[in-house]
Amino acid sequence: MKHFALAKQVEDSGEVAMGPQQSGMLTTYLIYGVLAPGETGRRLRPGRGREEILYLINGKARIEQSGRNSTEIVFEGGSAIPLPEGSDYWLSNLTSRRVEYVIAGGFTEPVHFLRKIQDQMAEKTFAQTISETSRKQK
Repeated sequence: MKHFALAKQVEDSGEVAMGPQQSGMLTTYLIYGVLAPGETGRRLRPGRGREEILYLINGKARIEQSGRNSTEIVFEGGSAIPLPEGSDYWLSNLTSRRVEYVIAGGFTEPVHFLRKIQDQMAEKTFAQTISETSRKQK
């Protein structure tokens, strides 16, 4: 079992992701993000073959969807919004306090890099096993 201190890592960039490379799980990921007071225009964009759910932990925010079917929703902490693949969304903090959110995502179709990550993890495990065996034999 692994532990990830996401809140400690988020201060540098506003968002931190825990994906397949960190968790070892090939079909899901989690993003933890914060918006500074009054911050606007944080781009959210589920990539091809991905679906996400945005959950606002606290505060009040506005999410805008750009493109042909432009929409805007104002929502408060405790609310969730599904984000289908391939759309651009812009998230803004409507408060004078820090707003936190979580995005839970998953892959909807096979993605080549997931197999690459799985292979890298298997190689790493194999290399660790060989290293441990060598140390024990000495």
